[in-house]
Amino acid sequence: MNIAQSIQNNTLINKMVLTKTMIACPLMMTMHVNLWNVNAIKLKSLENKHDISQSVECIIVMVQWITIFVYISLSALLPSFYIVVNIKQSKPFNTILYKKLICLHNFLDKMEEIGTAEGLEESTKTILNVLNNSTNSLLICADQYWPSVAIGIEVFNKGMFDLKKRNVKCRFITEVTKENIAFCKELLKIAAVHHLPGLKGNFAVNENEYIASATMKNLQLLSQVVYSNSKAVVEQHNFFFENLWDKSISATEKIDEIEKGIVPEIVAVIKNPLEIKNIYFDVLKSSVTEIMLILTTSTVFLSEENDGLMQSLIDASNRNVKIRIITPSFSNAKNEIDNLSQKNKIEVRRIESPFDAPINILVVDEKYSLIVELKNDTKQKFTEAVGSAIYSTSQPNVISFVTIFDTLWKQTELYEKLKDADNLKEEYIKKLRVADKAKDEFVNIAAHELRTPTQSILTFANLLKYDVNKNESIEAIYRNAKRLNVLIKNILDVTKIESNKLVLHQENFNINDLLTTVIKDYTRQLKKPTYKRRIKVYYTLQSEILGPDALIHADKERIIQVISNLLDNAIKFIEKDGLIRITLKISKGESPHANGYAEIIIKDSGSGISEEILPHLFSKFSTRSFQGTGLGLYISKNIIESHSGSMWAENNKDGKGATFSFRIPLIKTDLIQNSSGVSI
Repeated sequence: MNIAQSIQNNTLINKMVLTKTMIACPLMMTMHVNLWNVNAIKLKSLENKHDISQSVECIIVMVQWITIFVYISLSALLPSFYIVVNIKQSKPFNTILYKKLICLHNFLDKMEEIGTAEGLEESTKTILNVLNNSTNSLLICADQYWPSVAIGIEVFNKGMFDLKKRNVKCRFITEVTKENIAFCKELLKIAAVHHLPGLKGNFAVNENEYIASATMKNLQLLSQVVYSNSKAVVEQHNFFFENLWDKSISATEKIDEIEKGIVPEIVAVIKNPLEIKNIYFDVLKSSVTEIMLILTTSTVFLSEENDGLMQSLIDASNRNVKIRIITPSFSNAKNEIDNLSQKNKIEVRRIESPFDAPINILVVDEKYSLIVELKNDTKQKFTEAVGSAIYSTSQPNVISFVTIFDTLWKQTELYEKLKDADNLKEEYIKKLRVADKAKDEFVNIAAHELRTPTQSILTFANLLKYDVNKNESIEAIYRNAKRLNVLIKNILDVTKIESNKLVLHQENFNINDLLTTVIKDYTRQLKKPTYKRRIKVYYTLQSEILGPDALIHADKERIIQVISNLLDNAIKFIEKDGLIRITLKISKGESPHANGYAEIIIKDSGSGISEEILPHLFSKFSTRSFQGTGLGLYISKNIIESHSGSMWAENNKDGKGATFSFRIPLIKTDLIQNSSGVSI
C-alpha cells in the first residue's frame, strides 16, 4: 500500500482538518508539557528505586505523547505533509497511539470551529455547505452586489432555489439599485427581501452557522470567507440582523419607486466628511441628464481633482451627461479649468466676483442637491477641507438651487460677452444694474405682498376666538389665502417659463362661451354689497364667424388665467367708479387656406400706464407704476405667445385708462358675417 492510498483509507487522518489542528496546537502543547513534567518526575523517582520495568513504561508513555505532538504540529505547519499511521499493526505502541489519537479527534470534534476559507474553490464549497446545512431558517444581509452573485452565478442560484424547495424560512436584506432590480425580483420568488440604503459588509447565519465576507463584486465568485459555528457568534448576528430588518423597507416598495422614477424626498445634514465624499461620488455616478456644479474657490477645485472627483465628472461627460461648472477666475487654477473644459465637453464659466460664502453646490438631474460647507479650503484632500453638508431630494429645495445656478450662469454669460464687445460694455452694465434693481424691487414688493395677506390671515384668525359673527373673518381669511395662492402660482409660472417647462393641456373650445362665463363671474363679484367701488362691465361680440363655431385649440385654464389677469389689472387701476368694455373680435384669415383669429380687447377708464413703464410693461419685474409684483402681465404674454398668439397694450386716446389686447388663432371654419353686442 503506497502513501496516497494509506492517507485515503485512514479516516482518522482525513478528519484532522487544518482548522481543528490549529486550534488544538496550543492545547496539545500545554498537555504535552504537563505530561512530560509528570512523567519526568516519575522517571526520576523510579531511577532512584532502581525499578527497571516501570521506568521503561514511563519512557514509552513520554514517547507516545511526543509522537502525537509532532503529528499535530506538522499537520498545522505543513498541511501537505501527512504522517501515515498503520493502524493494522498489532504492536502495543501503535495501538496505544491510535487510541490516544481517537480520543484527541473526539475532543476536537466537540470544539467550536472558527476559520477562514481561502480561494474560489474552498470559499464556494464553504458557502454551499452553509446553504445545504440550513434546515429551518437562513438570514442573509449583504450589499448591492450580492443579488447578482446569488442569482447570476449558477451554482449559487441552484442552492438558493433549493432552499425554497426544502421550505427553509429565509429573509434577505440588501440594497436595491437600478442595476440589480432583475436579480432582486428573482430573490423575491424565494423569500422576503428588504432594502437598506448604503448597506456595507456581508454575512449569513442559519441555526448553527455563521459565514461572512468583507467584499463582493458583481457576478463574481468570492475568494475568501470567514466561517464559524460558535453559538455566541450565531446568536449575536441573529440579533444584529433583526435590528437591520426593523430599520429597512420592503424591496418591493423600493423597486416600485425606481421603476416609476420616484425619488424619495430627503433633507439630511451630514457631518461625516467621508460620508459626504461617498454621497458626492454616488450622486455624480447616478447622473443621467445634467450636472450643475458651483465651486467657490480654486483650491477646492484642485483638491477635488486630486481626490478623483473631477474624474467622476469626466466619466459622466463620456456618458453624454451635460455638465456645467461655475468657478471664480483665479490664475492658479486657470490652466486646469481650461483643460477640463476643452478635453471633456464640459462647459466651465468663471465668475468675476468671489463668492462670499465658502460653499460648494452640486445639483444633479434637477433631482438631487448637495451643499457642502468648506471649513479649510487650503487643504488638498476633500475630506480634510469639508465641514458639514446638506443633502436633499426635496423638489422645492433642489429647484431653488437650479434657479440660483441658472441665474449665475446667465450672469457669467453676460460678463463674458462684455469682454468680447467693449463698445457694448456700458449698455450691458446698465442692463445688469437695471436687472439687479428690478430684482431688488421685486423682492421688496413680493415680501410686502406676502406679508400683507399673511398678517391679515393671522389677525382674522385671532379674531375668530372672540368674534360672534365669524363669517366676515372667515371670508377675509379665505380672500387673503387666495391672494397668497395667486402669488405662489405666479412665481412658479415664472420659473416654468424661464426654464422652458410651461406645459399646455390643449383642447378645442368656444372662446365666446369661455369669455362670457368669466365675465359673469367677475360681474357677480363687483355687485356684492361689500364691494365699495361701482364698476360696470360691458361685453361686445364682433364676429365674421358664426358664434358656436368660433373655436380655438388652447389650454382652457391658461386662457382663463390670462383674461383674469387683464380684468384684475383693469379693476385695480379704477380708483372709484368706472367702466370696463370687453370686445371679442372673430376675424377671418388673410387667405381661404388660413385660419382666422380671435382678438380680445379689454378697455378700462382707470389711471392708465406710465409712459416710462409702457415700453417694459410685459417684462419681468416691471412694477414701478403698478400695484403687486408685476408678474401677471409677463406670464400672460408668455402664455399667449406659447399659443402662437400676440399681446400688446396702449393708453386710451382720450387720456383716460388703458387698453390691453391679445390675439390667438382659431381652428379653421367656414366664414360668414355676424355681429352682435351685449351689456352684462
